[in-house]
Amino acid sequence: MKIRKEIAGLMLLIFAISGCETTLNEPATGALAGGAAGAGLGALIGSQSGHAGVGTAIGAGSGALLGAMVGEGMRRSKESAKREIREEMQQQQAQGQYPPAQYAPQQGYQQPAAQGQVQEVHTKYNPKTGQTFPERFKYDPVTGDELKYLQ
Repeated sequence: MKIRKEIAGLMLLIFAISGCETTLNEPATGALAGGAAGAGLGALIGSQSGHAGVGTAIGAGSGALLGAMVGEGMRRSKESAKREIREEMQQQQAQGQYPPAQYAPQQGYQQPAAQGQVQEVHTKYNPKTGQTFPERFKYDPVTGDELKYLQ
């Protein structure tokens, strides 16, 4: 009976974490997920020795610490990748290989094509800014964010 209550509590915690996961940064998300996983594992191990509460507390603490460290590593990795993309784009722009950053029209807006020019179709967008870009772009030239396909 004791284990059922612990499992129910763990499931409730997991549902609560999954609901707010998108609003938290990587370290906080990692800490919550690691704490929940650690608490569950600690409860299971602790219940075998008759000390489920102690196992839960130790597991939650160590899981939260480990999860925060993993989340911070993920955040640093993402920032490093964005920085490398920006530097590469700046080098390409300096060499004239990459067009200068321009603000693209929003979805649903079609710019009239100038005479003698072929109008590019904007098939990708930046979910954070809403700007659209041609197919050849993989990253937003201004922010460095990865572009998604229009749906």
